[in-house]
Amino acid sequence: MKWFRKPKAPPPAPPRDGRGDSALLTGDPTEDARSLEILLDTIAAVTGNIDLDTVLRDIVDRSLQVTRAERAILLLGSAPDDLAVRVAQDKDGRSLAGELQWSRSLVRRCLEEGMAVRSVVHSDQEALEIGRSVYDLKLRAVMCAPMRSRNRTVGVIYVDSRAVRREFSARDLALFGAISAQLAISVENARLHADSLEKARLQKDIEIARRIQHHMLAPVPKDHAGLQLALRYVAADKASGDTYDFVPLRDGRIAVMIGDVTGHGVGAALLTHAVQAAMRSYLELLDDPDEVITRVNQRLVAGVETGNFMSLVLAIVDPRARTLQYVNAGHPGLIHVQAGGVRVLEKTGMVLGVVGDQAYRVSPTVPLAPGDLLFLHTDGVDEALTPQRAVFGTWRLVALLAQLRQDHAEGVLARVEAQLREHVGAGTFEDDFTMIAVKLP
Repeated sequence: MKWFRKPKAPPPAPPRDGRGDSALLTGDPTEDARSLEILLDTIAAVTGNIDLDTVLRDIVDRSLQVTRAERAILLLGSAPDDLAVRVAQDKDGRSLAGELQWSRSLVRRCLEEGMAVRSVVHSDQEALEIGRSVYDLKLRAVMCAPMRSRNRTVGVIYVDSRAVRREFSARDLALFGAISAQLAISVENARLHADSLEKARLQKDIEIARRIQHHMLAPVPKDHAGLQLALRYVAADKASGDTYDFVPLRDGRIAVMIGDVTGHGVGAALLTHAVQAAMRSYLELLDDPDEVITRVNQRLVAGVETGNFMSLVLAIVDPRARTLQYVNAGHPGLIHVQAGGVRVLEKTGMVLGVVGDQAYRVSPTVPLAPGDLLFLHTDGVDEALTPQRAVFGTWRLVALLAQLRQDHAEGVLARVEAQLREHVGAGTFEDDFTMIAVKLP
């Protein structure tokens, strides 16, 4: 017996301005299976990831695969006039840069009608009717679909092609529209996830930074012969950009460091920890404080993002010889209180982390006498503000320290802190502040 296969009806000619065609399933088992496979595979791919940037790139990749277009552009926004290109690439996976053109009139129609639309261009006149950009780019097939989630538009996915023989069919449009609905949900979920991660990060940031700082900050030596040492350390946030260290050296000297990194939070805490660790390592190997700071600066410049820098004072105190040498890298001045008065010792170099070949120099040897006081501080001290925005000021600090030369190191810091808190009054400290007192009995 001879079997005759019923001939298929020819597919309908694609409309020039198709919109909302319901043609995802054509009746052809092979094509329908492929459509469903593409749809399910795309849904699985974009819903399996909650990183927003990854989801957006995947949406563009999938749109190009599904439509076999030459370009795909993903625009985020809820209205035609506030759309912004987020991802754009060609069929070979290359990102498209520069000022992009697309059929704005077709995108506007897509958003206004809330459904996928397509256009097949057969002449220059038709291209001009759709939009000038279509004409200028010699486009022959254009299609876009709105991405809507929870009854609101989150963006548009747009594809086009200049291939004369490439026309988007009703099936292409239906598949593109079905995929775009799921894409919108994925974009919204990724956004919500990113928001929740940011909130969680901010909530945990203080606690993480507090732990980092607690681990890295050195205890104050209580038994260093010939010196009284005292510390006050107050963070404006629980995470501070201030740092300090006390490093006893082999010959009875002690290295006292105080520094201030730009910013606050976990990043600043990690940077201060890195500087502290590097400085301790160099102090074990090098005798010259200027070489120590020069090497720390080189490490910062090489390993820290541009725009982050640190001011620092490294003071080397010898209680037996009663001498001081220091390097001041752009930090508030080290204050020397002595019987004859108070002086602010000058800086010896610029802040760390800016110029890689900067050579730092050590100060001349400063003689010390019994009863002398060295006061190191960060700018949160002299820049403390009243509610009326008046600064505490270096002049006020110097005048106060002149009265405190006879006090024990701990007493000096207690008096300065009390004056700071009285100055700030009902306000709050806007910056971290750290103070170190070194007293020769």
